[in-house]
Amino acid sequence: MKIAFVGSAFLETGMTYQEQYATVAKAGYEYNPYNADFPGFWKRPKYTIDEVKWHAKAIKDAGLKIASLTTGFRIQVPDEFMRKYAVECWKKMFDLGEAMGVTVFNTELEPGRGNPELCEAKLMTSLDELVPIMERRGLRMDIQAHPDDFYEHNNDAYDIIRYYNSPSLAYLYSCPHTFHYDGGKGNIEKNLKYARKHLKHVLFADTYDYTKLFRYNINPSKLYADGTVRCHAHIGKLGEGDIDFDRIFKTLREIGFNEQDDTIATFNPLGFPERAIEDGIWARELIEKNLVGVPDIKEPEPEGYGIYAR
Repeated sequence: MKIAFVGSAFLETGMTYQEQYATVAKAGYEYNPYNADFPGFWKRPKYTIDEVKWHAKAIKDAGLKIASLTTGFRIQVPDEFMRKYAVECWKKMFDLGEAMGVTVFNTELEPGRGNPELCEAKLMTSLDELVPIMERRGLRMDIQAHPDDFYEHNNDAYDIIRYYNSPSLAYLYSCPHTFHYDGGKGNIEKNLKYARKHLKHVLFADTYDYTKLFRYNINPSKLYADGTVRCHAHIGKLGEGDIDFDRIFKTLREIGFNEQDDTIATFNPLGFPERAIEDGIWARELIEKNLVGVPDIKEPEPEGYGIYAR
């Protein structure tokens, strides 16, 4: 298991790339899922080979390695021209990743709550083309459901990964999305164990339960009440929000997530870059305490595709 610090914490801070990488290293991390302005999201990556080499060298000079490359393209959109364009963007991103020595990418399902069935059909049409390419090239894409994506629930998102059953397609569980994964129930054990077969990546940050009154204040409030606005946080100090991390760590140990060489545990704070080192050290030590060198409590994998039925 690799422990990483995602670079999105430093977006729009004015920090140089070297300063961002130095901060991650100072917090004691070995891996950095690359997620700065370069290469970017949603538009075709525009870069020169010299830029790629420069970033790879800067990360190496900071004493870091890249665990995964965070990006995303609209391969789920109903518009067929844009969907095909997004597929080509992913192919370009594969080339960029390989030039930087990266074989793992992580991304989101992307929006489309108004028409989830069509978005699923478009996404799977795109994956029908991309998965064989990744398999041939030894690449992997870790996909998460994000609030306001066409599927927000854990099981709906994972079922797409399960369908392909490919080493090149894995599931990403984002802790700060926990309450969106099942409509506010927060059933951590059930969600993680349902996806255990293909779970390769977990994002760590805390959040508030959006179903609780006044956890978030949105105006006009009716947009929050009727679900038009989706709210969640990425609190760097694990334990400050409503997530029960003891349950998360215990379940991850039960499914053997921490015993696999190809899994990634990523610290993913947002909003408080001035606390990056302090919170980063806290999170790393907590992850190490609960997932590195701990007694084995792995449960045998049940027959069938999941321990829980839908």
